[in-house]
Amino acid sequence: MDYMDLLSSLGVASAHPGGFKASMKLIKQINQPGDLRILEVGCGTGKSSCYLAKKGLRVTALDQQPIMLDKARKRAEKEGIVGIEWVHGDVNSLPFKDESFDVVFAESVTIFTDIPTSLKEYHRVLKPKGRLLDREMVLFAEMPESIYKEITRYFKVDKILSMDEWLTILRETGFQCGPPVLDEFWSHEHSTDQKEIQELDVNALMNPEVAQGIMKYAQLMLAQESFFRACDFIAYKSS
Repeated sequence: MDYMDLLSSLGVASAHPGGFKASMKLIKQINQPGDLRILEVGCGTGKSSCYLAKKGLRVTALDQQPIMLDKARKRAEKEGIVGIEWVHGDVNSLPFKDESFDVVFAESVTIFTDIPTSLKEYHRVLKPKGRLLDREMVLFAEMPESIYKEITRYFKVDKILSMDEWLTILRETGFQCGPPVLDEFWSHEHSTDQKEIQELDVNALMNPEVAQGIMKYAQLMLAQESFFRACDFIAYKSS
């Protein structure tokens, strides 16, 4: 079972580094008054999208996993939230017109895509002076090649970028972005959100493949966390 299938099976709400506490910190960057249109890419179970909608923002939420979109719709229905546009689609080929959104919001999603392509797509659908808010994992220190290959194979990513590599690609795809502050990879996650634990699909834990997937993740990431950091890229479309 690969990483994305594991998240879908469990219904993990905030799998990105820092969890939902980091999400709320990033969302504070959306502090402009007015009728903003927000696109969340890789919305997962919809926790951030619902939180954004509660703040009165117009939210479009996209994910390529139908099971995640189904969980997200059910979350919105349970919380009494209406008006979110749920879209099944691919980050590398966004099904939206040019200059449609004020903000593109992403949480540990871009790393799992063809990064230059997805960043170009974010840039395309943003309005002039629109913003990209993207929380991502970055490679902080060189690791043994054998471990690096095992991790990239497990996550099905071509490469884990350093902060400087992220900044270079952001600028090459038309964004203005200053160096972000680096967080410890697990900095916000030591205080577990009990509500998120309660939301997990307990039945999935009985699946041997899921159990093996959890163990594999722990072996690869928890043991190697010193090589990683997380950060919020706040990038602007200049024109």
